[in-house]
Amino acid sequence: MNVPPSTEHAALKPRVEGEREAEIFEGALKVLIDVGYDRLTFDAVAAEVRASKATLYKRWPSKPELLVSAVEYLFERAREGHGAPDTGSLEGDLVDAFCHSGAAFDQMTEIAAAALPALKRDPELSLIFTQRFLEPRARELREVMHRAQARGEIGPDADLEMLSRVLPAMKFHMMLTGEHHPSDEFALQVIQQILLPACNATLATPPNGQKPS
Repeated sequence: MNVPPSTEHAALKPRVEGEREAEIFEGALKVLIDVGYDRLTFDAVAAEVRASKATLYKRWPSKPELLVSAVEYLFERAREGHGAPDTGSLEGDLVDAFCHSGAAFDQMTEIAAAALPALKRDPELSLIFTQRFLEPRARELREVMHRAQARGEIGPDADLEMLSRVLPAMKFHMMLTGEHHPSDEFALQVIQQILLPACNATLATPPNGQKPS
């Protein structure tokens, strides 16, 4: 009996799931933080997690694929399985999206310092990171802005694309420069002192009833 090619391929592809997958992701991120992106290799990850390099290659065919998958895993763990924010108010959604605390988000700062500079040098990493990590999160934030606009919290002619970039850009800047840890308090300050006033300024009559200056 002949086995269909797709079935045969699925049978040959190793199943790396659950706790073992998490161990591999955490091991890959540890190696990244320890040695940097350029020296991150499948050999080093395999040694760290005591896995076969061949198994890793069959599951993740390139270093960028493995790294971005690991970053996705850490991000989802950091927000504890919560989906896109939908609290009923713009401020509530922004706080829910950006004011997180805990070891996982602290680790994201170290990962950013190690990996983000490589985005300029590695086109494959840049493409995969943009398509699989940045764009989905940007879509979530644009949805937050669209809902706020529909509720009348943002003016109808506002540039939602620009507004949605403000806080992520500032957090990434802090991560890259190490100038300031992008804590919950920092995110809340940006939300309350920069982003919400900018959104209010797009309205003919802001929520407090005063004309924007």
